[in-house]
Amino acid sequence: MQTGGKFVFSQVQGNYRSEKVKAALELLTDAGLIKPVVHTAANGVPLGAETNDKFVKYLFLDSGLLLRLLGLENTGGLSEMSRLILVGTASDLVNKGSLTEMVAGLEMLKYSPPTQRHDLYYWQNLSRGSQAEVDYVIAKDMKAVPVEVKAGTSGSMKSMYQFMSDKQLDYGIRTSLENFGQLDRIDIIPLYALSNIFKSPRQ
Repeated sequence: MQTGGKFVFSQVQGNYRSEKVKAALELLTDAGLIKPVVHTAANGVPLGAETNDKFVKYLFLDSGLLLRLLGLENTGGLSEMSRLILVGTASDLVNKGSLTEMVAGLEMLKYSPPTQRHDLYYWQNLSRGSQAEVDYVIAKDMKAVPVEVKAGTSGSMKSMYQFMSDKQLDYGIRTSLENFGQLDRIDIIPLYALSNIFKSPRQ
């Protein structure tokens, strides 16, 4: 139920101590059932050199299985529901943004170069009162690159621009239901074509 957001121990249903929940999360991660997305300061590469384990999001191993656990079966099948999320016609899902972010993360893992570690990172401004957050940060061409995931064709990129300004970066990626394109310093890549993220450097 917390997929797509920072994991909060106090929101786990049942009277469980944090140590027990943490142990369970480690076992689920080791078994490959969930994938952690760890906060990184992202001041440079490698991204894993500046992580903060107190800020972690978790992705479930499969979108279809997650949808079944959430009781979102439909007559077209769970793979059809995942397809509807990616093409934007599942408009009534209240947690569509979180599900889209999860699907995008899993797709990026699938298309990651086999010579690199398959770790996922995100960035969040940890200053008190700040809400700025970038869904994913990847390493590309020896630079940190922010990736913003949108479930539709619109949405603010204020957090991404703040991240790029803070880190003095000139390139970011937005993946959404929009077609291929560019907006200022941002490359727009459709959700269905996420494999393009890891292709040749931007020209």
